[in-house]
Amino acid sequence: MIYLLPHTVLEAAQRTPDKEAFKCGQDSLSYGELGSQIQQLASVLWRLGVRRGDRVGVYLNRSIETAIAVHGIMYAGAAYVPLDPKAPAARTRFQLQ
Repeated sequence: MIYLLPHTVLEAAQRTPDKEAFKCGQDSLSYGELGSQIQQLASVLWRLGVRRGDRVGVYLNRSIETAIAVHGIMYAGAAYVPLDPKAPAARTRFQLQ
């Protein structure tokens, strides 16, 4: 059953694991690879104590790694907070507080 966006990705990973899921420049990731990395990240977050409803900052430029982070955080039950690496440091500090 699909509850969250990452569940749709994991379902697609089961149906069409070799189909391209993301492309960024020359890099690409299949649904199978994406699904595996989403689950790995969620597992790490759970071991670190991240629980449903927690907020996790994502301090990355747009990339395949950003997609993995966003989906992995949501799969872990947390909410992702986008942090802009190009933003002034004061703004990032404010968001973290």
